[in-house]
Amino acid sequence: MVTNDGSNDRLISNLPLRVFVKLISGPRSIVNPIDAASLREKILSKLAGAHADFLGPSRSSVSTIRDVLRIPPPSLLRILDPCLTHAECERLISRIHRECAVKPHSALELVRRTRAAFGGDDRRTPDADAISSPPGGGVAGKIPTGLPTLDSCLRGGIPVGSIVELVGRAGAGKTHMAQQLAVSAAMAGGGAIYVDAEKKMSLHRLREIALERSTMTSLDTTNREEDRLRHSDDFAQRLLENVTIHSLLTSRELLDALDKLEGEIMLRNSEAREQVGMNNVSSRRLPVRLIVVDSIAAPLRRDFEIGSSPHAAARRAFAIFQIAKILKRLAHDHQLAVVVVNQVGSGGHNYRENVGYLRNRTLDINDGEFTASLGTAWQYCATTRIILEHKDDPHILQGERDGGSIRVAILTKSLVSKRTKIPFELTRQGLREVSPA
Repeated sequence: MVTNDGSNDRLISNLPLRVFVKLISGPRSIVNPIDAASLREKILSKLAGAHADFLGPSRSSVSTIRDVLRIPPPSLLRILDPCLTHAECERLISRIHRECAVKPHSALELVRRTRAAFGGDDRRTPDADAISSPPGGGVAGKIPTGLPTLDSCLRGGIPVGSIVELVGRAGAGKTHMAQQLAVSAAMAGGGAIYVDAEKKMSLHRLREIALERSTMTSLDTTNREEDRLRHSDDFAQRLLENVTIHSLLTSRELLDALDKLEGEIMLRNSEAREQVGMNNVSSRRLPVRLIVVDSIAAPLRRDFEIGSSPHAAARRAFAIFQIAKILKRLAHDHQLAVVVVNQVGSGGHNYRENVGYLRNRTLDINDGEFTASLGTAWQYCATTRIILEHKDDPHILQGERDGGSIRVAILTKSLVSKRTKIPFELTRQGLREVSPA
């Protein structure tokens, strides 16, 4: 038996937006329309300010699901008046029960879910059906990376429903790969949300990758250069219209942005469903299928200095867990691929000569001369980890044959593949796999 992530001790503020969608019905929803996000805020505000007389002995506030379920229905109606009627209060309680109650699943259902998640089964959720097979072949529910060997190891590409971490030093190609995934998502019929915490997002580069990769695809469908160029321009325009960018600096801004993403996802997905029958395919809204956070370490490093007090370290760890919790919920509930870019920390000089240095081969957090940022507080949050690194030190190789231009993608953590290294280079088309030397 498996339970969802809700429980009686779950905070009311963490209830997903779908609990409040169309909660108000009948004439009131027409006379005084209110969106789900605003209704949630009103209900949370009224519950937070509930008078002690309504809550019974030994309780002075309402913050968890347990607190709400213990309030007698007449008292709950008085607390939420005039937001909700008696019938709407009952509907709210019913939805909370459905959201947080134990949900049994048979072993067969779990096997089918696992196979579907890793490309081994044709059964898909309705949301997953929105990602069609990419041009030239592909696996439903996966976003191709553009590196054939890596896609093969991942059984089709980046999986939906979990967090994928891209780790690497500056200049290794992390942002290039993140932008290429946004292009791949669009080619597979999905939009993207890009959370830019380092001001590295380049619309010019995103458009360039889209133009180049769509041109490659159109070579198989048309022989006229004019038609190929028109197809590429149309695709690039559609991509840019379906990628929203959230720029921020602090960890508080990051948490606030992530808290609001569910409303944006539901709105964009709703618009996409409504436009399915439109004749003009190029103007249809694409459902959100990818979230990129570039990078998670930048705002945390700004807010919490390394070596600071134990209290600051505890707050930093709490912020990391909150970020991971929201991203995992969004990935699972909306069948999204979540890609998190992470920076690196120094592993120290002369690490090979340092007898005391032990490489963590089990966790694959340490690799080469660097370690992934955020340490143990983050290392278990990602289901898949890909390290990007220069094949050789580009500073040492200046003036030699490849000048350090060859890079390596190392799949170090995966549920479906062993550790694998894939050499690649950066081109106008994005990341392009090269044959091992």
